[in-house]
Amino acid sequence: MKVTDSAQRFGFLVADVQRLYGRRFEQFAQRALPMTRAQCRLLVYLADNRGVSQTVLADILEVSPPALARSLERMEEAGWVRRRPDARDPRLHRLYVTRSALEQLAVARTLSDEVRNEALTGLTAFETVQLMQLLQKVRRNLTSVVPKPLDTVVPAALRGADTAEPPHGATATDDPSAEPDEGPDEDNPAN
Repeated sequence: MKVTDSAQRFGFLVADVQRLYGRRFEQFAQRALPMTRAQCRLLVYLADNRGVSQTVLADILEVSPPALARSLERMEEAGWVRRRPDARDPRLHRLYVTRSALEQLAVARTLSDEVRNEALTGLTAFETVQLMQLLQKVRRNLTSVVPKPLDTVVPAALRGADTAEPPHGATATDDPSAEPDEGPDEDNPAN
């Protein structure tokens, strides 16, 4: 099938939907969240992948390591991210979200659900399920051919329920907020 109209080309259509979805999310977020959409995206990856390294995260987000480092510094100052030296390689930093960030992510997910509902208006329940299944299939197809590290960190929902283990050699004990009743001690500068 030869498509010449860019509005009908798959890549352009997906990019346009993503752009519009993002703009609508930002409209909601400006009133309800103290963070940007880019910061929300970063936190989603961190929440789903406790202990990921800055290097891998920069590759995943397709940003330069210095740009990511600046974002992480601001987010750490805001109390949303904790950087910890890797237990085996102190040159590496493992990244974790804080309880405060998780609370903000809950709000962000609610906003995202509202945007999704608007975006899917007019689709039947069957069409919605079918659309999601088809997009997941396209994602799997691309994941199988895109070189690593882009496919090394994916949201937990796409990994499946049997992947409670944090990736990249991190363990739950590496994460200061791993236990539900114990988060980072905000008053302790060592945390």
